[in-house]
Amino acid sequence: MNHAIEVRDLSVWYNISGEPALKNVSLTIDEGEFVLLVGRTGSGKSTLLNSINGVIPNIINAKLSGAVKIYGRDTRSMQLKDLSTLIGTVYQTPEDQIFSLVVEDDVAFGPENLALPPDEIRKRVEDSLKLVGLADRKKFPTFLLSGGQKQRLVIADALAMRPKILILDEPTSMLDSLGTAEVFSTLKKLRDEYGMTILMSEHKVERVLGLVDRLILIYDKTVEIDRPIREALMEDLRKYGIEEPQVSYLYKQIGGTNKAPLTIEEFIEYEKEFSAFSRGKSAAITELQPSIEDPVIELDDVWFAYERSKEWVLKGMNFTVRKGEFVSLVGPNGSGKTTVLRLIAGLQRPSRGEVRVLGRPTTKMSRKELSSAVGYVFQDPDQMLFNTTVLSEVEFTPKLMGLDSQVVRKKALGILEEFGLINYKDENPHRLSVGQRRLLSLASVLINEPKVLLLDEPTRALDWETGENVLNFIKHLVRERGIGVVAVSHNMKQAADHSDRVVALYSGIVAAEGTARDVFERSVDNPSWSIVPPQVFQLSMALSMKPPAVKMDEIMPIINEYKMQVSAKSATSGLRER
Repeated sequence: MNHAIEVRDLSVWYNISGEPALKNVSLTIDEGEFVLLVGRTGSGKSTLLNSINGVIPNIINAKLSGAVKIYGRDTRSMQLKDLSTLIGTVYQTPEDQIFSLVVEDDVAFGPENLALPPDEIRKRVEDSLKLVGLADRKKFPTFLLSGGQKQRLVIADALAMRPKILILDEPTSMLDSLGTAEVFSTLKKLRDEYGMTILMSEHKVERVLGLVDRLILIYDKTVEIDRPIREALMEDLRKYGIEEPQVSYLYKQIGGTNKAPLTIEEFIEYEKEFSAFSRGKSAAITELQPSIEDPVIELDDVWFAYERSKEWVLKGMNFTVRKGEFVSLVGPNGSGKTTVLRLIAGLQRPSRGEVRVLGRPTTKMSRKELSSAVGYVFQDPDQMLFNTTVLSEVEFTPKLMGLDSQVVRKKALGILEEFGLINYKDENPHRLSVGQRRLLSLASVLINEPKVLLLDEPTRALDWETGENVLNFIKHLVRERGIGVVAVSHNMKQAADHSDRVVALYSGIVAAEGTARDVFERSVDNPSWSIVPPQVFQLSMALSMKPPAVKMDEIMPIINEYKMQVSAKSATSGLRER
């Protein structure tokens, strides 16, 4: 029997004299399977996907050993144009795969390059757009689509080639909860109604549980786990740097030994006794007192519209960030989050109102003063990387500011060590993985020791463990140096775990502000805010906990109390039997 995908003893070297990017990888995927690929940042997931679809070695030069077969045919005997009709690929950044100004033209691009008849091209365009829910946008400008719509357009581009296999490399890393739901809904339809074979690399494990059949974990550049999803979740994924869904982690903490639950409802069904025990209890809240330090960022009745646009992006926005405070900005794509960061950094000027940094209006600060005070990490790291080596990238700004070269070199090597990039110091930044480029962009900003730090999706494309390490490092700087931090995030678990305060934006205004608990409770009645609270919060609400937990350590005392009760009952029962 021929598998849809068969990989046997695959090893890949980008540098022939160096360490392999993958070593002795073997796996099979059958037709109609939906497989989730996970692993640490830099573990080789993208290398594996690009080896399967033929990008390696046809476009990206690398040495391969072993074999990759698609429906029994060795990819080395196939031309790239033939592989492209069997395998569609969707990458992390949709803009990298959109070539046309109009939606239907972009979908037609691939079939046109196959020199298909015009009637066939039109049919493929219509079918593909209908399948991803963009039929009513076929005349729409591609640059005006939302993030979720752009990613669905790229899926339509791939489907127009009539592939049997769809490969996705972290397709929702730049999307809010609504955009993520749109993409996953499309993938569910492709699996359920069309039986498409899907292989997807994704860090949002919790969001895809109901879709996938199997989990493959890449660790130390080879396959470490390859099991059905419920069985895989019973493994200790955290030791491999992978975030476990909160309900499956809690299930194991309580003592569950069977196949892991995937949803809140399944957890309550599996753990009836614990659910009854914990119903109505109070979570062990750990909220900090509001900061009374001096403000480092102030937005005072700020209005903003882009040039030649008649629509206000921000509408009278007011909020303050104080010294030593970590504030998360949440809300749907298009709500004004990135615009707020650009205004604080001085890259845009408010149409009305005033933005102040360290007590001074940004409109009255020089470019040098702003760049010394404010560090800004963009959502797309490639917009920040332009040097020829990783080390020179980190050294660039402090050298430009006239700092001693020996001092700069020592600091640069130290921060590269901190972020796990020291072994890549002589590499070209654009040869790194997306996650590693994200770490490099952070390092190149933090070396300048800014008083205000702006982070646009700081853990995008990072695995759970690396993301936690980065945020903990930033929190250390907040405490040590009194930095004021504003982080745009779609990751509500990170917002709950690391924020002193959460500000929810919607349609250019502050819709809610307060602790993560305050904002999550209000978001329940406001689904348009595109906030999906952590599973532990949803479970707490389902069990009528007051107040509900927003962090894992807020529910663990209840679990420990329950386990002690179970243990006491077991001991008493044993004594009676004697």
